[in-house]
Amino acid sequence: MKLPNVWGRGALFAFSGLDGECRVYSCLNATLLGDLLGVRIHAQELFDLYVVLDGIKDITFNVVASDVFSAQLKDAQGEETPVIFTFLDQQTIVGLCGRGRVQLRSLRAINETRTEHGSVYKSGVSSFHFWKQDMGALTVFSFSQSSFVPVSKELINKLSEQRIEFLERFCPLMPEDDDLGLTFLKSISVMKSQVYTSDGQFRQRWTTPNRLPHRWLWLWDSVFHSLGNYVLDPGLARDTLLSVLDVQREDGFLSHLARPNFTSDVTQPPLMAWGAYKYFEREKDLGFLETVFPKLEKYLEWNRNNRLDPATGLYCWHVNTSSENCRADESGMDNSPRFDDVSSMDCLDFCCFMANEAEAMTMICKALGSSKEKHWREYGNELKKLINEYLWDDKDGFYYDRLPGRGEFHKVKTVASFLPLFAGVCTETTAPLLAEKIRDRDTFDTRLPLPSVARNDKSFSLDMWRGAVWVNYNYMISLGLRRYGFTLQADSLIRATVSEISRFYHSDGVIYEMYDPDGMISPRCIPRKGTPIEPYDSRVRYQVIRDYGWSSALFAAMVLENPQLFA
Repeated sequence: MKLPNVWGRGALFAFSGLDGECRVYSCLNATLLGDLLGVRIHAQELFDLYVVLDGIKDITFNVVASDVFSAQLKDAQGEETPVIFTFLDQQTIVGLCGRGRVQLRSLRAINETRTEHGSVYKSGVSSFHFWKQDMGALTVFSFSQSSFVPVSKELINKLSEQRIEFLERFCPLMPEDDDLGLTFLKSISVMKSQVYTSDGQFRQRWTTPNRLPHRWLWLWDSVFHSLGNYVLDPGLARDTLLSVLDVQREDGFLSHLARPNFTSDVTQPPLMAWGAYKYFEREKDLGFLETVFPKLEKYLEWNRNNRLDPATGLYCWHVNTSSENCRADESGMDNSPRFDDVSSMDCLDFCCFMANEAEAMTMICKALGSSKEKHWREYGNELKKLINEYLWDDKDGFYYDRLPGRGEFHKVKTVASFLPLFAGVCTETTAPLLAEKIRDRDTFDTRLPLPSVARNDKSFSLDMWRGAVWVNYNYMISLGLRRYGFTLQADSLIRATVSEISRFYHSDGVIYEMYDPDGMISPRCIPRKGTPIEPYDSRVRYQVIRDYGWSSALFAAMVLENPQLFA
């Protein structure tokens, strides 16, 4: 049985909250090295834990996953020795390799004390313990933030087998295509790595986009995560959504970012009711809907009370006019040219998300038998009318944002203009025109659709939301195309997205945050609020994130929700 086995520099290596206690301030996070067989440990100090390859002529990887990798090393005489790296717990990496081959190096000059048990490295109040012992032809070792941790070959093999058995559980769900199947298991592995256990204000398990460099909870990320987490465990999908609501303020506000002891003061695209109803459609859990309904209602009312343009009844993101690269944190489209030189704007995406939430709330009310069903249906219909009245441009046959006061369209062509398909806003006239735009080679019909900015727009580049392709928008727009009967286009978009994620997993060993619409360059070379650099080091500059949460979750969702495309 084949398992994911592609080595990728910067791939995430971390202990999962599915296997035991895992708290954001306590756990070790690591990434795979590029020029050595081992990991870089990102703690208060940086360490490289690796295996020396002197005299080795070949390496065969058995599995390369987010919490275990296993390989066979072959020397010039054909002798083979194993290598295993995995986790004992959130604070301890353990492994085995050929005798004398394991090495640890500190990337800064910190105090090392050698004892009969191994080496201790001290930095401030923190200490790191490296233990190793030769056992015949093998060396077993551990690296821990807690203490010296003696381990045995039997224990390491057992832990490795447990991690592999977890992946093997999902083999029956794999697509028949071998490449897609291995990418599917890779996505499962990435999702597993991004689960924390209850901590601070989070009362159950919660997820993060990628552990490094973003270690916290994000609002709309969590909704997308829940769609994939359902595959791992329906209870995890439920927990993922509940943890977002754990940080809700009394006035209903939900923050875009939260930590166990902190919440931000801006929000993010409202998708929680949609995510909650999608969970209910699968589990039929009325108790869950009863729990979340009043909280969802309070949040949507907060948006109405605090982000509404009273002149039009449309919604406006808060714009941070002092920021160059993140002017609209709330929109999730950090550096989109939509917000260049703009301080206030009636925003198409915000309005569509709210219309979609109103529709989800209507369905939730129907399931609960709530008298508020009529209210949310009428509000959603009214908002859809306003979007078509104010944000549709007959001349261009396209939806745009609107500059308040002057009543002018803000004509930047972005992927946000297709959200009316997703939210059910389109009319019989507008839906075909949007579908036609998706087929236009001068704008959005690139090798990998859909660029976040139209190719012929003067602001187009590859820098994040200025042109790169984002998996979450492709997922939502595919749902919108299918909703309006453009099934072949929806299928084509899903196939292209899944294929590209898989292609770059097999070449680079990771699942990326965003992709080149032309498919010409690896995402590691795409700008991310700055020029990409080598060697890859997120401490120097954030670059396109590797092993990204919603890309992995939505890859799994797209494969499993469209079995007819991947049989």
